[in-house]
Amino acid sequence: MPFERKESPFDNDEALTEDYMPDTVLGRDEELDEISEVLQQLIDNEAPINTFIYGVSGTGKTVSVKYQLQELKQGAQNYDDISITFIYQNCESLSSSYQAAISLTNQLLKDDQYAHLHDQLEIDYETLPSSGLPKDTVYSIFFDALDHLTYEDTAYREQLSEALENIDQLENPPDLQIGADELIWLSKHPFDDVESVPSYLSFPPGFELLVDAETDLSNTDYSRSEVLSGIPEDPTTLLAELETEFDIRSPDEVTNYVTVVLDEVDRIGSRDELLYEIPRAQANNRVSNIRPSVIGISNDVAYKESIQSKTDSSLRLKEITFRRYDANQLGEILHQRAELAFKDDAYDDEIVPLAAAHARQQGGDARFAIDLLHKAGVKAKNDGDDVVQKDHIDEANEEKERDRIYEVTSDLDEQQKVTLSVIMLHDLRDETPISRESLYPKYKQLSGELLDKTTSKRRVADYLKEMYQLGLLNRKDNYGGPGKSGYVYELDTVDYEMILRVLGETDPSGMPEGSDLLSTELIDELESFADGKSAVREATQTQSSVDSWK
Repeated sequence: MPFERKESPFDNDEALTEDYMPDTVLGRDEELDEISEVLQQLIDNEAPINTFIYGVSGTGKTVSVKYQLQELKQGAQNYDDISITFIYQNCESLSSSYQAAISLTNQLLKDDQYAHLHDQLEIDYETLPSSGLPKDTVYSIFFDALDHLTYEDTAYREQLSEALENIDQLENPPDLQIGADELIWLSKHPFDDVESVPSYLSFPPGFELLVDAETDLSNTDYSRSEVLSGIPEDPTTLLAELETEFDIRSPDEVTNYVTVVLDEVDRIGSRDELLYEIPRAQANNRVSNIRPSVIGISNDVAYKESIQSKTDSSLRLKEITFRRYDANQLGEILHQRAELAFKDDAYDDEIVPLAAAHARQQGGDARFAIDLLHKAGVKAKNDGDDVVQKDHIDEANEEKERDRIYEVTSDLDEQQKVTLSVIMLHDLRDETPISRESLYPKYKQLSGELLDKTTSKRRVADYLKEMYQLGLLNRKDNYGGPGKSGYVYELDTVDYEMILRVLGETDPSGMPEGSDLLSTELIDELESFADGKSAVREATQTQSSVDSWK
């Protein structure tokens, strides 16, 4: 069937994506002001402040930081005595500072703006391998890379190259055979202070011999005069003359700031050396050309507390807390995005408060609400509807809830998944809500069969509490006296399909290849529940028949 363009309610669907940067960030005035105070230090050419930003998911942390960095970048163009570089790294898929340092370094190595790094770092890699290098080596390369993110290595080098192309404008222009890199290097390395010449520099043939020997070249094919032809006698004076003639700011007059933004920094866990090493890099002699600082962003309150316990005054750490959006703020944001994303008259006004209401059930998560608008728009387009309406929002919300259940369930450990399957089994038998004591015998049986190990009632109680906190279970107070569990549990949403899918996809550790967490007893109960129909495959979406689960 040939593809044809569909009628779409979207005018600019990018406005509903996670990476979209609005012209105005709404509902975060106080937080934006606090970030501005931190970044103002760089504009004022003063000591940078390291910052830790905390707030639950969807409170605008990332978009606020990126917005203010964008504003700062524009403002910094008005001042030629500062050079400001920002590097952003989302740590979601990383598990250690080691991995973060590799990812940050590779980000720089892949950027054409910093092509000079390949030469100056003198490494044998186009990009660093994801593993195999010693940690000290990775950190050394990373900080060397940061130390070359300077005005001299970027804008100054470009301006100087352009000046050399127009060197005839000088009153007494020299006859040069070298470029900007070589001229800068010569200005810092007199012959009597040189051990070797970097391989990326292009000097006339014989130059290295001259530097090494510091004598005439009678025993070689070169003469001193030939080697030195095209090389200025006083490179420092020539540089000063070029800077004056072409109005180029001297690197000695420029402060170089480098700020590393580590988003979702809590994902790198307790091995978070980078968060502390970056601010201390200058004091620890890891860098000498830049003034480094770090902005850490996290959703995790426990991580925030660990930061407080491990930091000291030398880190100059400022904390900024992002509160949840209230109803008015959430409504403003969604109205802004809906107007940007949809065509005129292509959405019902009621979808905005409805999306906001669903988002408030998620704790005021603006990211959730914006994605809900996007999914609703896609559903309207696929259904051939000209207008995005409430039904599309409700359908999109149901889909997102299913996605959430799958994601949360997939992240459970094996014992938690077995416990969840026991709840499901009792639910199929109309035996829920159920207490820990009542479900423990069946848990012990199934965990022994599926995992060849069990755990205590206390741990099972912990699993139930955690799954309740994750929104997978409902919990009711049912105090039964001393020594008895005070709660009974049931599935929050009867979504057998999603739970089955996760159980079938789990490969238990230490068990034979091809094992999963689907017990024969659960499958039999499902067959009975399905009234003899072959519905298990549809429920699981992973196997072709009940037999294939066994």
